[in-house]
Amino acid sequence: MPYCRTQSRVRTLQRRVRARVEEVRNENWSDLMEEITPSHKAFSKVTKVLQTEGNIPIPPLKKPDNSVALDDAEIAEYLSDSIESQCSQASPPQDIAHIQHIEEEVQNKASLELKNDLPPMSLSEVQTLVKSLKTKKAPGFDVNSNKAIKCFSLPLLGLLIAIFNACLRNCYFSPVRKKAEIINIHKPGKPHDLPAS
Repeated sequence: MPYCRTQSRVRTLQRRVRARVEEVRNENWSDLMEEITPSHKAFSKVTKVLQTEGNIPIPPLKKPDNSVALDDAEIAEYLSDSIESQCSQASPPQDIAHIQHIEEEVQNKASLELKNDLPPMSLSEVQTLVKSLKTKKAPGFDVNSNKAIKCFSLPLLGLLIAIFNACLRNCYFSPVRKKAEIINIHKPGKPHDLPAS
């Protein structure tokens, strides 16, 4: 029996050590990324690591009239139009009655009066969620990394909870929470300058 307990303790300690080593590696990499400049001694090594072999530069996006889309808003508009036209050319849905039923349900839900019956968030709930955050995830539009959020003190978490509860109470969700960044991935073998690719 003592052997099993010792073995279990050893495995627990091994997991902790592996997690800490990974944490230190991530911290070192983050520190390097913050301080690196072209004159830094590791700059050439880092650029070689980050470069992908066979990297093909992406040509400018062509508009339907064969002119070139110049700014991000114009590019986004043509990509959106292309996706919409590709999706609208799909075959008609098979079950029209089902589609109508779903549309009616959405209309019913949208016309309901707003309810304010959500229970407020507690400190323990937020602490549990913060502990479960993955530190390797990219930050959102608010630029707060999960690594930074995990370092929040109790008073700062308390402010965060107050903000969350006020949002729930007032049925307000910040516009930044309604945005997403979409990254298009080119289809292999297709021309890179066409939105449909």
